[in-house]
Amino acid sequence: MPKKTHKWKELPGWVPLAHRAFVLRLRELREVSDRTQAQIAQDIYLAPTSLSNHFNGGRIPEARHVEKLYKILRDEAAMASRPMPCSLASLLELRTKALVKHCDCCSARSPEGTAAVPEPQPTAAGSPAPKRIRRRPRRLRVRLTTRHRGIPRAPAQAEVPVPLREGDRHLTTPADAAWPEIRTLAETLATGRSRDADIMMWSAATTLSARNVQVFVAQCRAVGLEEAADQVITNAARRDAQAVLNIASALHNSEQYADVGLLLAAAAQEEPS
Repeated sequence: MPKKTHKWKELPGWVPLAHRAFVLRLRELREVSDRTQAQIAQDIYLAPTSLSNHFNGGRIPEARHVEKLYKILRDEAAMASRPMPCSLASLLELRTKALVKHCDCCSARSPEGTAAVPEPQPTAAGSPAPKRIRRRPRRLRVRLTTRHRGIPRAPAQAEVPVPLREGDRHLTTPADAAWPEIRTLAETLATGRSRDADIMMWSAATTLSARNVQVFVAQCRAVGLEEAADQVITNAARRDAQAVLNIASALHNSEQYADVGLLLAAAAQEEPS
């Protein structure tokens, strides 16, 4: 019986060519499996929303997740006598090329950065058209109410090895909240013990209080563990509705608005249809 192929969403026009080639090859690789995307995501210790994001041109997955995905699908293809569309080495090479144009300073990673700019038109007198100026996308700013303006900001953490990133997240985590668990998680990821790291992130997401989940996510972001923070949030979305609302409230109070959106979107996908 021929295998039923998936109907993929069209990739947005702002996805760079190198990233687009990597995503298309990932999709070809996905076609060798008859299982659902949620089942595959569970085997590689990823939330289904994160795996779907990788297949649709969002964040580029870490190399360890690409290797896990490839090995799992290779075993399935062997059992079903199906050919693999590529080798692991070529897939990792495409990922490396996609990362060249997929960085924080590159406007090609978001639709706002490639908004259409009208072409300059010549004037009626025939003079040269004005020079085209490429403007950076405008960042959204949150206006503080009058009752917050008089409250001094907490001093920046002196022990954070990586400076806080600029953007729409303004973390208000107390200076004494730097947990040793974050350093342990970073060392575990750096040494390639991905299974131990996944267990740590799952435990943090499902057992900590709402406030402690917020602190854990904030500390991960502060030291550059962006994907670990995303995974903690998507795992936390599997908790009961009241726990999810409490975590969302704690993130909102700390002005982590992007994390609130990610949590609620992941929780909505977890609800039974």
